[in-house]
Amino acid sequence: MNKKKFIAAGAALGLAATLMATVPAANAEPVANGPVIVGSDTLQDVMNALTNGTNVTGSPVRSTAGSSAVASFDATGSVTIQTKSGGAHFGRPNGSGDGVKALSRSIDGQPYTSATPGSPANVNIAGQVDVARSSSGATVNANGALLYVPFGRDALSYAHSGGSNAAFDNIDQATLKGIFECTVTQVGGVTVTPVIPQAGSGTRKDFLAKIGATESSMLEVSEGGCVVVGQEHDTNSIAGGAAFPANAVTPMSAAQWVAQNTGAGVDRRGSGVKIGSPLAGVSPVSGTGTAMVPNAAYYSNSTWGRDTYVIVENARVTAGDAKYDAKLAELVSNATSKLGNTASVLPSQAGSVKKKFGFLAPSTTTPFRANLG
Repeated sequence: MNKKKFIAAGAALGLAATLMATVPAANAEPVANGPVIVGSDTLQDVMNALTNGTNVTGSPVRSTAGSSAVASFDATGSVTIQTKSGGAHFGRPNGSGDGVKALSRSIDGQPYTSATPGSPANVNIAGQVDVARSSSGATVNANGALLYVPFGRDALSYAHSGGSNAAFDNIDQATLKGIFECTVTQVGGVTVTPVIPQAGSGTRKDFLAKIGATESSMLEVSEGGCVVVGQEHDTNSIAGGAAFPANAVTPMSAAQWVAQNTGAGVDRRGSGVKIGSPLAGVSPVSGTGTAMVPNAAYYSNSTWGRDTYVIVENARVTAGDAKYDAKLAELVSNATSKLGNTASVLPSQAGSVKKKFGFLAPSTTTPFRANLG
C-alpha cells in the first residue's frame, strides 16, 4: 500500500471543523449511517468519546467520516447487535480477536459466530463492520487484506484486590506465570485467585504471552484448574455477575486504569482494588484520582508496553483501488480530529483526547498489513 496516499487522502478531507456543528450526535449503539466499529474493550471508552464527540480536553473533538456519524459498539451489552439498517442481527464482538474476526467476515462473507455466550451461529455479516478496535498487533504480511493503523501506546499490568497486603503490589513475571498456571497458590500468606478476561480478549492473549503462559497451560475452573473467567478491565464483577473475589489478580490495561480513575472512562473498579506492577520500582501510572497519568517509563518497557490499533480493509483506504472509500480513509487518517491522529499538543487533536484516556503516542505511526483473522 502507498501510505503517503492514505495519509494525504485523509488529511485532505479531515479538517472540516464545521462537522462538529452539523453532524447529529451519535448514540452509544445506533444503527449506523456511517462506519461501524467493534472489538476491544481496551479502546472502547476512548473510541466512544471520539466518535460521539467529547470536550474532555477543553475543546470539542469528534471523529467523523465525512458527513456521516460513526457507530462504535461496546464490547459488552446485549447478546446480539444490528449495526446497519436492514442488516443481520449477529453476536456482539467482545474483545480484539472477536472484533478482527467480525471485520474479516464482513469482508470475505464467510459465516460469523461471536464468542459471546448465546450468540447465533454462522451468520452472514457481509458489509456490516468497517473498523475493528485491537489492543494487540498481528503478523505482518505485505499483501494482507487488513491494515493496522497505530492508535496509541498502552501498557499491560495487573490489578488486585489484595488490600493492604503489600505482597500483591509487586508480583514479578515468574510469579504471575505460576499464579495463572495454578502452581503458585499464595501471595503474602493468603490464597490468591487468578482472574482471566473472556475468550477473544486481546488483553488475555497479550498477558499470557508476556508472563510466558499459554491457553493450554492456563486451566480455567471449568477445565479442572484454578483460573476464574471475568470481563477484561472489570474489577467489580466476574463472568456471570458474581462479585470480584478477594485476593484476586487480573490483567489490567494501564490506560483503562487511568481513564477509570480520572473519570474519563466508565468506572468498573471494585472497592479497594489497586493496580500492581511486575517491574520493581516502576509503577504503570503516577498520581491519584483525577490527577492520575500514564508513567512513560513503564509504557516504554519492551515487555509490558504495547501499541494498540484501529483496523480496516486495506483496499478501502488505498486511493485508486476500486473499493476505495474516501470517508473511511478520512476517519482513520492522521488528520487533527481523526482516529489515526497521535499528536497531543493542542486540545483540538484526537491525540490529546487519547492522552486523557491514558494512551501515549505509539512506538510507530506507520500502518502495516496483515491477513484476515
